[in-house]
Amino acid sequence: MSAAEPDAQPVTTTSPLRRVYVNAGKLLSGKIAAGLISVIYLAQVTRALGPADYGVLVLISFYTVLLGSCLVLQGWHTIVRYGGARLLDGDNAGFQRLFAFTTLVELSSGVLAIAISAGLSHWAGRWFGWRDEYAGLAALYAFAIFANMHNTASGVLNLFGRFDLLSSQQVAGPIVRLIGASIAWWSGAGLSGFLIAWLMGSIAEGLIDWVLALREMAKRGLLAGVWRWPAGVTGAHPGIWKFLVTNNVDMSVTDAVNRITPLAVGAVLNPAAVGLYHLALRVGMVLQQPILALGRTVYPELALLAARGERHALQRLVLRTGGIAMAGGFAAMLIFALFGEAILRTIGGRGFEGAYWILLLIAFARTIHLLGFPFSSGLVALGQPYVTLRISLVAVLVLMPMLYLLLLRFEIIGAGLYAIAYATATVGALAWALLRPSPALMLT
Repeated sequence: MSAAEPDAQPVTTTSPLRRVYVNAGKLLSGKIAAGLISVIYLAQVTRALGPADYGVLVLISFYTVLLGSCLVLQGWHTIVRYGGARLLDGDNAGFQRLFAFTTLVELSSGVLAIAISAGLSHWAGRWFGWRDEYAGLAALYAFAIFANMHNTASGVLNLFGRFDLLSSQQVAGPIVRLIGASIAWWSGAGLSGFLIAWLMGSIAEGLIDWVLALREMAKRGLLAGVWRWPAGVTGAHPGIWKFLVTNNVDMSVTDAVNRITPLAVGAVLNPAAVGLYHLALRVGMVLQQPILALGRTVYPELALLAARGERHALQRLVLRTGGIAMAGGFAAMLIFALFGEAILRTIGGRGFEGAYWILLLIAFARTIHLLGFPFSSGLVALGQPYVTLRISLVAVLVLMPMLYLLLLRFEIIGAGLYAIAYATATVGALAWALLRPSPALMLT
C-alpha cells in the first residue's frame, strides 16, 4: 500500500481480536438501528397481511434472493483477499484491474440472474404456493437481486477499514422499507404495496454501497482509469477463478439452506406456515445482530494473519471470536425462552403466537452457527474455500431429504429440528477441518 493511503492499512499496534471488537462496534450502531427499524415495518406487514399473505411475500422474496445468491458471482472475498495484497505492494494499477474484474463479473452475472428469476416466476409460484395473480409481482421483484450485486463495493469498504460507512449503509434499506411499508399500511395497498416497498429497500442497499465505495476509491486516487478492460487479471492472480467460483458456490449452498427451508415449508405445508416460520426467523435475527456484527469484521483480520503465515494465531482468533459469539447466542435464547410469546404477539399480532417453539429451535440452531462462522472464514482466509464447499454440499445432500420427512411428520416444528441438525453437522465438520494438524491446511 502506498504512503498516500495510510488509513487503508489495518492497524498493527493492537491485537487482531481487539481490532475485530473495534470494527464490530462500528457496525453495531448500524445493525441496532436497522434492527429496530425492521421491527417497526415487520409489525406493519404482519398485522396488515396476516400469516397467509405474509407467507406469500416471504416466498416471493426468498425465491428471488435464492436465485440471486446462487447465480451472482459476488466479489467480496476476492477483492479483500487479492486486493489487500496489491495495495500492500503499492500496486494501485493492479488493484484497479482487480476491482474492474470483480465488478464486471458481479454485475453481468446479476443481470443474468434477474432475467432468469423473472422468467421462471410463474412456474415457481405454482411450485411454492403463490397464486397466478402474483406472478407479475414476482417477476417485477426479480430486480431485488440488485441487493446481491454490491458485494465488490462492500469488500472495498471492508478493505479500507470503513466500517463506519458500512454501518450507515446498513440503515438505508430498512429506512426505505419503513417508508414504503408505512405508505402501504395507511393506503391499504395490500401485498403488492409491501412487496414494492421491499424491492425499493433492496435497490437502495445496493446503490448506497456503490456510491460509498466509489467515493472512497476516489479519495485514494484509485478511481481514475479504473473502468478500463481488466486485462491480465487472471494471469496476475493464478487460481482467482477457482477461488471466486468455489467461494461463491460455498456461500450459495450455505445461503440456500436458509432460503430453501421456508420454500420447502410452502411447498409441503402452506403460506401461513411460512409466515409463522419467517417471523420467528426474523425475531431471532434482530436480537442476535450484535453478535453477527463480528462476522463482518473478523475475515479481514483472518486474511491478514494468513498472509503473514501466522496459522496458530489465526486458529486462536477463530476460537475466541466463535466462543464469544456463541455465548451471546445463548443469552439471546434466554430472552426468547422468557419473553418469546410476548415478542411474537407484539410484533405480529394475533395468530403468530404459534411460532414460539419454532423460534426457540431456530435460535438454538443459529447459536450453533455463531460458533461456526469464524471457522468458515478461517478456511477461506487460508485459501481453502473448497473445504467449506465440500462440507456444505455433503450436509445438504445428506440432510435435505430429512427436511421433507420432518415437515411431513412434525409440520413446522420439523423445520426447526432440521436447522439444528444441519448446524451441528456443518459446524462440527468445519471445526475439525480447520483445527486438525494437516499439511493440507498449512499456510504457504
